[in-house]
Amino acid sequence: LATFGISLILQQTVRSIFSPLNRSVETPAWMSGSWEINSALSLTLNRLYIIVFALLVFAALYLVLKKTSLGLQVRAVSQNRAMARAMGVRSEWVDAMTFGLGSGIAGVAGVALSQLTNVGPNLGQSYIIDSFMVVVFGGVGNLWGTLVSGMTLGVANKFMEPWSGAVLAKILVLVFIILFIQKRPRGLFPQKGRAAEG
Repeated sequence: LATFGISLILQQTVRSIFSPLNRSVETPAWMSGSWEINSALSLTLNRLYIIVFALLVFAALYLVLKKTSLGLQVRAVSQNRAMARAMGVRSEWVDAMTFGLGSGIAGVAGVALSQLTNVGPNLGQSYIIDSFMVVVFGGVGNLWGTLVSGMTLGVANKFMEPWSGAVLAKILVLVFIILFIQKRPRGLFPQKGRAAEG
């Protein structure tokens, strides 16, 4: 809730300083066009490049979390904050670094999204519910869960849209997730950890 409040403040600041109007971003020539799979199906090149770009960002984040000291501390704090602090991990510093890393990834996502739509202060607003559903479905704190759930929910939503419409498709996905977390409240890939005794 606190970060959502900060986002509202930042959006209004951008509107006041720059402009509330959307700006278009020119797509490079090498990202224009489409890949014709058959007469009924074609994929635009900009979306394919965005998928590749997202996978590269995912791989970089995975390496940071699995192969660096920062990643080890982030995992320790997320699994058991009290024990991590007892072992000398500066949890406040880890919180700040995690927030900064997440903000940076959100900025990178905004750059990718600029190739699909106009850029404005409200660019990410429509994706808040989607991101929440992805995290809940995949499992909090699990990168692979985020990847699998994001791809699964995105593909399912787009496949349902031609028959049910965009709004009803999103509602059906949300209903599915609500039913799913009744059975598996920790998501597809629950985070592994152990609580401190006592």
